[in-house]
Amino acid sequence: MIFRTSAIVLAAWCSIAVYAQTVEDLTKPCAQCHGESGVSVTPKTPHLNGQLSFYLQQEIAGLAQKSRVTSIADHVPAAWTGKQITAVSNFYAASKAPRPLQSTDAQLVTLGETNYQKRCADCHPNNGRDSDHDAPLMAGQEVNYLIEQTRAFVSGKRKFVFMMDDAFRGASPAELDSVVHFFASQAQGKK
Repeated sequence: MIFRTSAIVLAAWCSIAVYAQTVEDLTKPCAQCHGESGVSVTPKTPHLNGQLSFYLQQEIAGLAQKSRVTSIADHVPAAWTGKQITAVSNFYAASKAPRPLQSTDAQLVTLGETNYQKRCADCHPNNGRDSDHDAPLMAGQEVNYLIEQTRAFVSGKRKFVFMMDDAFRGASPAELDSVVHFFASQAQGKK
């Protein structure tokens, strides 16, 4: 009985050690831009820390399959398995590293709060700290990344998902920029 319990504990420990090593190896190239804990260290690069795992899985799978547009060549190895994508997604989702405060335009933040309530609050409630309809968490996201992605959606380089086409319909670039500044100004985490 003691031998069996010890063997089970050892097997569990080994699988955790292999899992951690695998995730570490997989995220090593990611860390060059997204930081070791998922807090981006490169401009126009999204923070991955604390993001929803299922959202990250969807986006990473899209990158691996080349169906998700990015400016970085070979962003995710096409050879990543579903298990590896899930492991990486879970790693970043679990990261509690704080996102840095960003420089935002106070007037745009104020205008952005109004536009957020009108256009974005249904899917990104609690000022972007929560999710509905499988939407990503937006609070504290890197401002220049958000601006770039907003432009990609408007230009058609990135395809709208679910209800975003309704949220963007009729919005001026200034309105969209204001929402970006509003999201970027928000502290990450539940309030």
